[in-house]
Amino acid sequence: MRKTFYPYFLLAGLLSISVFSCVPQKRVTGAKKELTTVNTQLQQHAGTLSVLDKARQKKEQQNEIDDTASARIRNFITRTRKEIDTLVNNNTVLIGETAVEKSDWDRLRKALAFSRKISKNIGDKILFLNDLISQNMVVRIDQDVVFEPGKYEVSPEVAAAIGRLFEPAAGEIDLFVKKYPDFPLSLIITAKGYSDATLIAEGSGLLKELKERLKLQNSHPGNRELNKELSVARAEAVIGLFKSYTVNRSSTGGNIRNILYLHEGKGEVYPDPGITDYKVNDARRRIVLLYWSIFPE
Repeated sequence: MRKTFYPYFLLAGLLSISVFSCVPQKRVTGAKKELTTVNTQLQQHAGTLSVLDKARQKKEQQNEIDDTASARIRNFITRTRKEIDTLVNNNTVLIGETAVEKSDWDRLRKALAFSRKISKNIGDKILFLNDLISQNMVVRIDQDVVFEPGKYEVSPEVAAAIGRLFEPAAGEIDLFVKKYPDFPLSLIITAKGYSDATLIAEGSGLLKELKERLKLQNSHPGNRELNKELSVARAEAVIGLFKSYTVNRSSTGGNIRNILYLHEGKGEVYPDPGITDYKVNDARRRIVLLYWSIFPE
């Protein structure tokens, strides 16, 4: 009796193995088609990143974005492009393969799920970057308003009322952070000081102070070097004021993981590349530009 039914049991077992090891081609074709669609979306994301990179370059050339922030955006775009290229290439290989075994089908399904997730994540970051690059990320602070002539320290009276200068930037940062609560963010605040080319008088108190800052005793620095140090001192004062202002100001920045404060003196360099009629003693050159930028970690 056992010998009579044995072939039937064997046939049933083989059929069972066949059902679980082979994959219906209709499902495979559908998954590959969907993976091709995701690849197309990823390639569109890469094209959008190229457009955003050109916008970043333009803002940097026009001095509307800090070079540190610009470099971070550029690096983020470069990394994201590489991520897209790697994923698209891997998916293309899978699309071209013949899926027969269950293990092939599993790989295809996992690749599709992963690609969907990454494409959405990259799309969200592109929206974030587009929003960031379109923002006004610089506040112009006239040195003649903040500093007395030949000075780089802010008077207590001016410091007490400094909020009116910083509130536009602080308000924009608050709105941006609240708009993207699901992103862990890093914030960079940079102050860049500029000066005119006015001669700093020999024997003046300012010359003595600047030489002390430069740690010079007997040497005679040139006027360009002195004006650069003056612009450094003013940028340093402004970034210190902004730090104090933000500490004392209520803000909801729970998703900001890191805050970096930077300052830099540009000296007699023209602050606006679009202006060609700067004079030696030009108030438009005596400014501090305060930049802000936020990045997803």
